[in-house]
Amino acid sequence: MKPLLLFLFLCSLQTAFAQSLDYISVRNWNGRVLKNFYTGSEIVLQQTDGSYLNGPVQNIRNDSLFLLLYDIRYYPTAWGTYMKDTVATTLVGMPVREIKRILLNRRKSFLQRAVSPMLMTGGAGYFALNVLNGALFDLPLTDGKNLRRIGIAGGAFGLGFLFKKLFSSDGFSKKTHRIVYVDLSKKPV
Repeated sequence: MKPLLLFLFLCSLQTAFAQSLDYISVRNWNGRVLKNFYTGSEIVLQQTDGSYLNGPVQNIRNDSLFLLLYDIRYYPTAWGTYMKDTVATTLVGMPVREIKRILLNRRKSFLQRAVSPMLMTGGAGYFALNVLNGALFDLPLTDGKNLRRIGIAGGAFGLGFLFKKLFSSDGFSKKTHRIVYVDLSKKPV
Protein backbone atom coordinates (compact mmCIF):
# COMPACT_ATOMS: atom_id res chain seq x y z
CA MET A 1 0.00 0.00 0.00
CA LYS A 2 2.82 2.40 0.87
CA PRO A 3 4.59 2.03 -2.50
CA LEU A 4 1.30 2.72 -4.30
CA LEU A 5 0.76 5.95 -2.31
CA LEU A 6 4.34 7.00 -2.97
CA PHE A 7 3.87 6.36 -6.69
CA LEU A 8 0.63 8.40 -6.80
CA PHE A 9 2.26 11.25 -4.88
CA LEU A 10 5.20 11.38 -7.27
CA CYS A 11 2.87 11.30 -10.29
CA SER A 12 0.88 14.23 -8.90
CA LEU A 13 4.06 16.27 -8.56
CA GLN A 14 4.76 15.79 -12.27
CA THR A 15 1.55 17.62 -13.23
CA ALA A 16 1.95 20.57 -10.84
CA PHE A 17 2.14 24.03 -12.39
CA ALA A 18 4.08 26.98 -11.05
CA GLN A 19 3.53 30.69 -11.44
CA SER A 20 5.42 32.67 -14.02
CA LEU A 21 8.83 33.81 -12.87
CA ASP A 22 8.43 37.25 -14.46
CA TYR A 23 7.29 40.19 -12.35
CA ILE A 24 7.00 43.96 -12.39
CA SER A 25 8.99 46.01 -9.94
CA VAL A 26 8.59 49.67 -8.97
CA ARG A 27 11.97 51.04 -8.00
CA ASN A 28 13.33 54.25 -6.57
CA TRP A 29 15.81 56.40 -8.49
CA ASN A 30 18.70 54.57 -6.78
CA GLY A 31 17.36 51.08 -7.62
CA ARG A 32 15.77 50.31 -4.25
CA VAL A 33 12.64 48.16 -4.66
CA LEU A 34 9.45 49.85 -3.46
CA LYS A 35 6.94 47.18 -4.46
CA ASN A 36 6.78 44.08 -6.66
CA PHE A 37 3.74 42.80 -8.57
CA TYR A 38 3.45 39.11 -9.43
CA THR A 39 0.83 36.99 -11.17
CA GLY A 40 -2.30 37.10 -8.99
CA SER A 41 -1.50 40.48 -7.37
CA GLU A 42 -4.14 43.21 -7.26
CA ILE A 43 -2.97 46.29 -9.15
CA VAL A 44 -4.29 49.79 -9.86
CA LEU A 45 -2.41 51.57 -12.62
CA GLN A 46 -2.61 54.55 -14.93
CA GLN A 47 -1.69 54.14 -18.58
CA THR A 48 0.20 56.70 -20.64
CA ASP A 49 -3.09 57.75 -22.32
CA GLY A 50 -4.51 58.68 -18.88
CA SER A 51 -6.96 55.81 -18.36
CA TYR A 52 -6.99 53.88 -15.08
CA LEU A 53 -7.20 50.09 -14.83
CA ASN A 54 -7.92 48.04 -11.72
CA GLY A 55 -7.86 44.27 -11.36
CA PRO A 56 -5.83 41.16 -10.63
CA VAL A 57 -2.73 40.44 -12.70
CA GLN A 58 -3.53 37.41 -14.85
CA ASN A 59 -0.07 36.93 -16.32
CA ILE A 60 3.25 38.71 -16.86
CA ARG A 61 5.40 37.59 -19.79
CA ASN A 62 7.39 38.90 -22.76
CA ASP A 63 7.52 42.47 -21.40
CA SER A 64 3.69 42.54 -21.20
CA LEU A 65 1.16 42.68 -18.39
CA PHE A 66 -2.23 40.96 -18.66
CA LEU A 67 -5.02 42.25 -16.39
CA LEU A 68 -8.41 40.70 -15.76
CA LEU A 69 -11.04 43.47 -15.67
CA TYR A 70 -14.47 42.87 -14.16
CA ASP A 71 -17.59 44.68 -15.37
CA ILE A 72 -19.66 44.85 -12.18
CA ARG A 73 -23.13 46.42 -12.22
CA TYR A 74 -26.07 46.82 -9.87
CA TYR A 75 -29.39 45.28 -10.87
CA PRO A 76 -32.77 45.95 -9.23
CA THR A 77 -34.50 43.03 -7.57
CA ALA A 78 -38.23 42.34 -7.21
CA TRP A 79 -38.10 43.59 -3.60
CA GLY A 80 -36.89 47.09 -4.47
CA THR A 81 -33.24 46.56 -3.54
CA TYR A 82 -30.17 46.30 -5.70
CA MET A 83 -27.89 43.33 -6.20
CA LYS A 84 -24.31 43.48 -7.44
CA ASP A 85 -23.50 41.15 -10.33
CA THR A 86 -20.51 40.58 -12.60
CA VAL A 87 -21.65 41.08 -16.17
CA ALA A 88 -18.43 40.27 -17.98
CA THR A 89 -14.72 39.77 -17.54
CA THR A 90 -12.18 41.08 -20.02
CA LEU A 91 -8.53 40.17 -20.36
CA VAL A 92 -6.48 43.26 -21.26
CA GLY A 93 -2.86 43.03 -22.31
CA MET A 94 -0.44 45.94 -22.48
CA PRO A 95 3.29 46.47 -22.74
CA VAL A 96 4.97 47.53 -19.51
CA ARG A 97 6.25 50.73 -21.16
CA GLU A 98 2.62 51.94 -21.48
CA ILE A 99 2.24 52.05 -17.69
CA LYS A 100 2.63 55.60 -16.40
CA ARG A 101 1.96 55.14 -12.66
CA ILE A 102 1.12 52.30 -10.27
CA LEU A 103 -0.70 52.64 -6.96
CA LEU A 104 1.79 51.79 -4.21
CA ASN A 105 0.15 52.85 -0.97
CA ARG A 106 -3.27 54.17 0.00
CA ARG A 107 -2.29 55.17 3.54
CA LYS A 108 -1.51 58.76 4.43
CA SER A 109 0.66 60.02 7.26
CA PHE A 110 -0.66 62.11 10.16
CA LEU A 111 0.88 65.20 8.58
CA GLN A 112 -1.05 64.65 5.34
CA ARG A 113 -4.32 63.65 7.01
CA ALA A 114 -4.79 65.99 9.93
CA VAL A 115 -2.17 68.68 10.48
CA SER A 116 -2.54 70.68 7.26
CA PRO A 117 -6.38 70.80 7.30
CA MET A 118 -6.37 71.79 10.98
CA LEU A 119 -3.84 74.59 10.40
CA MET A 120 -5.75 75.89 7.38
CA THR A 121 -9.15 75.75 9.12
CA GLY A 122 -7.81 77.31 12.31
CA GLY A 123 -5.96 80.10 10.49
CA ALA A 124 -8.92 80.97 8.24
CA GLY A 125 -11.36 80.82 11.16
CA TYR A 126 -9.24 83.05 13.39
CA PHE A 127 -8.77 85.53 10.53
CA ALA A 128 -12.54 85.65 9.91
CA LEU A 129 -13.19 86.04 13.66
CA ASN A 130 -10.83 89.03 13.87
CA VAL A 131 -12.43 90.69 10.82
CA LEU A 132 -15.94 90.16 12.25
CA ASN A 133 -14.93 91.42 15.70
CA GLY A 134 -13.41 94.49 14.10
CA ALA A 135 -16.59 95.16 12.14
CA LEU A 136 -18.98 94.53 15.07
CA PHE A 137 -17.07 96.37 17.79
CA ASP A 138 -15.65 99.18 15.63
CA LEU A 139 -12.06 98.07 16.17
CA PRO A 140 -9.64 99.09 13.42
CA LEU A 141 -8.05 96.22 11.50
CA THR A 142 -4.78 98.15 11.29
CA ASP A 143 -4.35 98.25 15.06
CA GLY A 144 -0.99 96.84 16.22
CA LYS A 145 -2.48 94.03 18.33
CA ASN A 146 -4.99 93.13 15.66
CA LEU A 147 -2.38 93.10 12.88
CA ARG A 148 -0.27 90.73 14.97
CA ARG A 149 -3.23 88.36 15.44
CA ILE A 150 -4.13 88.51 11.74
CA GLY A 151 -0.48 87.82 10.87
CA ILE A 152 -0.42 84.74 13.12
CA ALA A 153 -3.69 83.49 11.56
CA GLY A 154 -2.34 84.06 8.05
CA GLY A 155 0.91 82.31 8.98
CA ALA A 156 -0.99 79.28 10.32
CA PHE A 157 -3.09 79.12 7.14
CA GLY A 158 0.03 79.51 4.97
CA LEU A 159 1.89 76.79 6.90
CA GLY A 160 -1.05 74.41 6.48
CA PHE A 161 -1.21 75.19 2.76
CA LEU A 162 2.54 74.63 2.45
CA PHE A 163 2.29 71.26 4.26
CA LYS A 164 -0.56 70.24 1.97
CA LYS A 165 1.41 71.08 -1.18
CA LEU A 166 4.76 69.70 -0.04
CA PHE A 167 3.64 66.47 1.61
CA SER A 168 0.53 65.55 -0.39
CA SER A 169 0.49 62.19 -2.10
CA ASP A 170 -2.18 60.23 -3.92
CA GLY A 171 -0.34 56.95 -3.32
CA PHE A 172 0.81 56.46 -6.91
CA SER A 173 4.40 56.10 -8.04
CA LYS A 174 6.21 59.35 -8.79
CA LYS A 175 8.10 60.49 -11.89
CA THR A 176 11.38 59.64 -10.15
CA HIS A 177 10.30 56.00 -9.75
CA ARG A 178 11.01 53.45 -12.46
CA ILE A 179 8.64 50.66 -13.49
CA VAL A 180 10.83 47.70 -14.42
CA TYR A 181 9.96 44.37 -16.05
CA VAL A 182 12.04 41.61 -14.44
CA ASP A 183 12.45 38.45 -16.53
CA LEU A 184 13.69 35.48 -14.51
CA SER A 185 12.57 32.83 -16.97
CA LYS A 186 15.50 33.32 -19.34
CA LYS A 187 17.81 30.34 -19.37
CA PRO A 188 21.50 31.08 -18.80
CA VAL A 189 23.76 30.49 -21.77
